[in-house]
Parts: sequence; structure tokens; C-alpha cells
Amino acid sequence: MDTTDYPSLGRLAVLNAQLARQAQLIENVVDQQLDGVERLFRAAAISDWQTVLVISEALVAQLQDPADVPVVRSAQQLCDQLRRDPSGAKVSVRLAELLSACRTAKTRT
Repeated sequence: MDTTDYPSLGRLAVLNAQLARQAQLIENVVDQQLDGVERLFRAAAISDWQTVLVISEALVAQLQDPADVPVVRSAQQLCDQLRRDPSGAKVSVRLAELLSACRTAKTRT
């Protein structure tokens, strides 16, 4: 069998490392393009409740416009729920309220 057409295991390892690094760079670029609500939705989709908490806290801190009161209130309630139960077992209602408030706020702008 002629092995000149196939990369060596060492070369495959190098290529694998390069691919992993490039995939991480692409993921970072995509994540930077997402707004807070999209990151919140992605974190909730994979049940990453710590990230949901951090994003919700950031929404509470950054939204100052009186028109954003429903979003801030919903985000604060979600934060409170996650602080009481970090497992995320009972956050579905609060999360749905927050996403709905965000959707409503987005349609106003």
C-alpha cells in the first residue's frame, strides 16, 4: 500500500489542532455578533442556567429606558428564581415571560 497519498498520524494531529483552533475562532466571532437575547436563548436551549443568570443580570444592569421596564422586571424575576434554584428546574415560566417581554420590546423599536 502506497502511503504517500495519506497524511501521517502526526500530520493528522496537527491538522486536527488547527481545525479546532479555527472552529473556536469562528464560534467567538459568531458569539460576538449575537445580542443578549439571542445568547440568552442559546444558553437556555442547552440548559446552561449559570449563563442564563449572567445574561439576565446584564440585561437588568444595562437597560435604563423606562420603556424597558417589562424586560427588566422579567429578567429580575428570572434572576431571583435562578438564585433560589440554580438547577433551573422551575425557570420555564420566568424564562418564557422574559423572552416574550424581549420580543415585545424588539417589535417596538
